[in-house]
Amino acid sequence: MEKLRRKESKKKGLANDRFKFLGSPPSGFTIIELLTVVAIAGMLLSGALVLFQSTRAKSRDATREQHIKTLQNAFALYANNRGIYPTAASEVVLSGSDAVSLALTGENAIAQTPHDPLDQGNYQYRYRSADGTTYIIRYWLETDSVSGKSAGENTASP
Repeated sequence: MEKLRRKESKKKGLANDRFKFLGSPPSGFTIIELLTVVAIAGMLLSGALVLFQSTRAKSRDATREQHIKTLQNAFALYANNRGIYPTAASEVVLSGSDAVSLALTGENAIAQTPHDPLDQGNYQYRYRSADGTTYIIRYWLETDSVSGKSAGENTASP
């Protein structure tokens, strides 16, 4: 029995001798534990980023729909004052400095022509009215989040 106690105390002593140069037994996490935590955090962050991007696209689509309603109201005011909609035989990008935008602001139908939140490539508001009796506004949505509308090209008329 005495021999067994001596062997156990020698084992404990050897285990403690390994860390004498450090001053105390090691504490903290292993590299594997740290890498596991970093990997899990990275996956959670990437999922949150995807969700955030989707939310931003939906917000831009809601803004586009509001802009189109604002433009439709401005064209209605213009037609109420002039009897016809502004004419544009070919499609015009509503930039604020184009003839149609200047006609709307000149008639006080709108203070400033709205621009698409991205305002590049397909993401611009385009207007066409060959004879002034009707018009078409073309615009693009990024998502299917707007009720009754699909992602891609959409149109608005009076």
